[in-house]
Amino acid sequence: MAASVAVEMGEVWVSGAVDERLTAVGLGACVGLCLYDPAVRLGAMAHIVLPQTPFPLPLFRGQPLAFRPGKCADTAVAYLLAQIVERGARVRHLRAAMAGGAQIFSHSLYPKPGAGPSAHASASLSRLEIGPRNAEAVREALERAGIPLVAEDMGGTFGRTVALCIRTGDMWVRRIGGEDQKLVSLSQSCPKAAGEREAAYGR
Repeated sequence: MAASVAVEMGEVWVSGAVDERLTAVGLGACVGLCLYDPAVRLGAMAHIVLPQTPFPLPLFRGQPLAFRPGKCADTAVAYLLAQIVERGARVRHLRAAMAGGAQIFSHSLYPKPGAGPSAHASASLSRLEIGPRNAEAVREALERAGIPLVAEDMGGTFGRTVALCIRTGDMWVRRIGGEDQKLVSLSQSCPKAAGEREAAYGR
């Protein structure tokens, strides 16, 4: 049985160990993004939390908080790509798939009856569509990088767990209350033209 490697919020992981299975558990609005190079059996996963790095960075005790490069879509895709290429993947072979980006509401987001306008405004801000924005930001970043997105399971109002099997390149998705379902096999050859993508990264 493949060993499960947990990819936590804001983390990226690259693996060439055929006995490993990268897993992102409990994706709500977050996006689990997988890249795979079938030629060398290298896989990578990012657990993306936000669409864009906040600016200015929030402070803690007067100092800006450091953000992991895998936390926000505007840096995570490029960072994940750089990491897997550094390990020996070729851009022309890479295929991507993703899951998550749900719109999850909490009862605590809604103001209590009789609350003033400021409470309603705060609740509205809390309900910004982070999940769909995450999904769109990742799609745009992949398009800029020239990486084909071959499958996705996005949206809805339910959480997911995502897994990538390094041996086979299979990406699995389990919705809350459901069973594992294979979304795609990323080991299949990619028909998209590779020249432009490879030229962009010199690989």
